[in-house]
Amino acid sequence: MTVNFYYRNGCHLCEDLYAELLPYETSHGLTIIMHNIDKEPALKEKYNQLIPVLTDAGGNEICHYFFDKAGFEKLLTDPS
Repeated sequence: MTVNFYYRNGCHLCEDLYAELLPYETSHGLTIIMHNIDKEPALKEKYNQLIPVLTDAGGNEICHYFFDKAGFEKLLTDPS
């Protein structure tokens, strides 16, 4: 499974969410595509007040601000 992680440097919420997400790379073969919103103006406009944001590969939001562990694990077991 691939997810998109939208963040900005120096954001403690981003660091926290990423730390909770990282173990899934090993345990579930998760691929995390990192997007620093401050380097892409369109992403900054879209996500500026929502970061961190986690989406699936199709761009559907999984969670923002805080990691939704239950929702994420449900997505891992039933990605439809």
